[in-house]
Order: sequence, then C-alpha cells, then structure tokens
Amino acid sequence: MISDFNILEMNNYNKIIKNGFLQWNKVLFLFLAVCSLFQRTNANVKLPALFSDHMVLQRGMKVPVWGWADPYESVVVKFAGQTKSTKADGKGNWMVKLNRLKTGKPQTMIIKGKNTIVITDVQVGEVWICSGQSNMEWALSRSIGGDEAVANSANANLRIFNVPHNDTETPQHDVKALWLLSGPKNTKYISAIGYWFLSKLQKELGVPVGFINASYGGTVIEAWISRQGLESVRNRDRSTFLDSIKADYKIRLEIEKPIRDKYEKDKLQAKEKNLPAPPMPVGLAGALRGPTMLFNGEIAPLIPYAIHGVAWYQGESNAYVDRANSYQKLLPVLIKQWREDWGMKKLPFLIFQLAPNRKNQTDPNEKSGIAVIQEAQLRTTRQVKNTALIITMDLGENNVHYLNKEPVGERAMKAALSIAYNKNVDYSGPIFKNMKIKGNKVIIGFTNLAQGLVAKGDTLHGFTIAGNDMKFYFADARIVGNTVVVSSPDVPKPVSVRYGWADFP
Repeated sequence: MISDFNILEMNNYNKIIKNGFLQWNKVLFLFLAVCSLFQRTNANVKLPALFSDHMVLQRGMKVPVWGWADPYESVVVKFAGQTKSTKADGKGNWMVKLNRLKTGKPQTMIIKGKNTIVITDVQVGEVWICSGQSNMEWALSRSIGGDEAVANSANANLRIFNVPHNDTETPQHDVKALWLLSGPKNTKYISAIGYWFLSKLQKELGVPVGFINASYGGTVIEAWISRQGLESVRNRDRSTFLDSIKADYKIRLEIEKPIRDKYEKDKLQAKEKNLPAPPMPVGLAGALRGPTMLFNGEIAPLIPYAIHGVAWYQGESNAYVDRANSYQKLLPVLIKQWREDWGMKKLPFLIFQLAPNRKNQTDPNEKSGIAVIQEAQLRTTRQVKNTALIITMDLGENNVHYLNKEPVGERAMKAALSIAYNKNVDYSGPIFKNMKIKGNKVIIGFTNLAQGLVAKGDTLHGFTIAGNDMKFYFADARIVGNTVVVSSPDVPKPVSVRYGWADFP
C-alpha cells in the first residue's frame, strides 16, 4: 500500500521529469533550428546536367541559364563578358537570360551563389535536338559506313549530349548525362542519322554544333506529347489516355502471366542444370511507355535550353492500319506544343518520312499504315510553316531498320540549311502539284523540280490508277518533260492515281 507521502513525492518527481523533458525538447528544437540554418547557409547552387563542361550554347538568341538554390538566395552568372544576377524564388528555382551570344573561342562560365560552379570549354554555336524512335536512335557503328565514320569522328566542334531512356508519369527537371566531344570513344553508339546530319552541318556552317539526342526505339508519338498537348486534341482516341493504356497493359500482363511464370521456371531449371537459358517467348509486353511518358522523362528536362531546331524521326510504332489515321492530328500538335514550350513560334522542324519496310507489295489495293503515316507527314509539312520533309523512299528495306543512314543525314543537312539558315539549297524531291485527265491518261505536275525529273532505270515503279469504282491497278508511268503520265488498259476512265501507297511498294 502506498502512503500519501509517497504519492506526493512521486507527483513532485513526475513534475521534475516532465519539466526536464520540456526543457530538453526546447534545447533539441533550438539545436535542430541552428543545424537547419547552418545547412541553408551552406546549401549549394545546382544546375541541370545540360550546363556542364564542353556544352554548346545557341548563338544569336537570348540564352536561359537556370537551376536551383535555397529560397531567395542570390545567384550570379558570368559568361562572355556578361554578368547576370537574380534571386531564387520561394521554391528555390532561379533563371537568368544571357544576351545574344557570338561564336568564338571556348570560354568559361561561372555561377556563384553561396558556392561557386565553374564550367569550362563552353562553345557558342548551333544546337539541335534529334528525337524520335529506333531509326533515329540506330547506332552509327551498326550502319553502312559506320565503322569508318566512327574512326574519323574526332571533332572538338561537335559536342554530344545523349539523353538516357526515361519513361515516367510525371514531368522531370533533370537528366543524368554529360556533354561529350565527338570522337571514336563517344560516337560508336550515337544516333547514325543525328551524327551524319549534324557533323555535316557543322562542316557546312563552320561553327560549333551541339547535338542533343533524345530518342527511344519502339515508342509511339503519343508518348512524346505532354498531357496538356494531348488534351487539346479533339475527339482523341483511347490511345491518348494514360489511364486507359495502363488498364490495358495490366490486363495484358495478367493474360501473359502463365507464359511468364513458365519461362521463369524453365530458366531456373536450366540454371540448376548448368544449361543455357531458354529463349524468351516472342510477343510478350515490354515496359509501359504510354502517353506523355517520354515527354516527361526526356523532353521536359531540356526545356527551355536554347536550341535552333528539331529533327524528328518517328512513326513506325503508329504505322498500323487500325491506328495510323490519328497521326495527322497528333504530329501538328507535337510541333505546336514543343514550339510553345520553347517559346519559339517558328522553331524549325525536320520531319523524316517513314522508309518503306515489311513485305513487298503484291496487291495494288493493299491497305497500309505506313502509307497513311507518310501522307500525314507530307501534309504536315505543307500545312505547318517552317517544316521540311526528309524523303527516305529510295532507302527502305524489308527490315524496318534500313542500314544506309548517311544519305538521310545529308538530306537533313540540306533541309536545315534551307529552312533554318535561309540558304538557297535544293533539298526536296518532286512534290505533287496538280493532275489533269486526258482520255485514259492522268498527267501529274510537280513542284520542287530543280533541274528536272530523273528516274533510275527505264521504268517508273510504284504508281497505281483507279476509275470511279476506286479499284486500283498497277499502272504504266513515264516521264514526259516535267510531268509523269500514268495509265492502265484496265482503267479507261481514270479518276485517281496513287504513288507508293503500300508498306513496301
């Protein structure tokens, strides 16, 4: 039994403990506050990976430089005789804009807050983004003439920033990459088309060139458009909704689960018996790369780095009969949205037309997703200013990854000179202008004739012709002056002509 005296003593003891605990809490709180203040006063100003040694800054326009610091921290940027000052906002974001820069010798950039960052070997010149899927990503060393190109790729005036694969549901602010000098150690696996395009452009312009590569094989155009961009598309289909794609993906994984489980079991048994692993079953779903996810992970972190243009090679993953028709809506949306993101209404876009691939055409009425995409790409360049079409019709193979990439880079270089640098360069093949029907013949006229129409060999291939029933027949076609005359004995009263309307005409 506890006496009243003992209870009183215990109450006093508890008060002492309680008061001591409160005092300790106050001391601990003060200690943490001091630590926090010390940490803030010693926090480092940080920069995106784009701002690193060997970078190229765009000449002739205001150049944003941005990063992160403590809230309201003062930041100073010094470069090319300019000094720009600012303060971080309440979330720690800051940005300055350098006045128009001129090409010259390599320089040093200094960024100073509570710490100092020194970036060396900074060049001023031309910066381009090359983006898209596997034909843009295709490695230089795996292309015709690639080994020789790699061996001869040393060029301090060509700098490469290769954005790693990153598909994510939320927009990112940075990537893990560094600027690299062009040379055999760094060009073996870089984009073949991007390399040939920009190495040739560098030599043509005689200024440093920055090559930002953000490409990812097997991706659809919806993955490269922001959520806001997709929401602007009228009557958009299911493929533009991330939630819908995720639901479909989950169902597919459930269906494939028995196959995957068996594969994992077989693989484990093979390992236990010291046998080679069995081949992975064909046709299983890969990683989810749905709408907006590549924009979020690979493009958003680049905005608003100053650039001169974009080279866009994508469409193979959209080139199926059941979904290709949406490309005509989506490609102009991508261009418009990227231009708005960079604040450049006339940002040049080079669009690489899909190369023919898959099986040879045997039916003149064959349906083709590739042809629909090619048509959408052509229409986009005719409807959207400051765009150019890079033709690949003569380079395609039955394999989607054709190997002769250098001519494509050459054509891209000429197109860039024309639409981005106002040079008088013939970069395009003939483009349809008009048609006239005379009896059983259709006479096709063209623009972009340069020095006239030329054909390889005696016969023109790829033309089909139809009457009112819209049943197409392979046609006889021949060059007459600056026109092509098309006819077929099966079509006495023609109304329509197609050229190359097939997966592999």
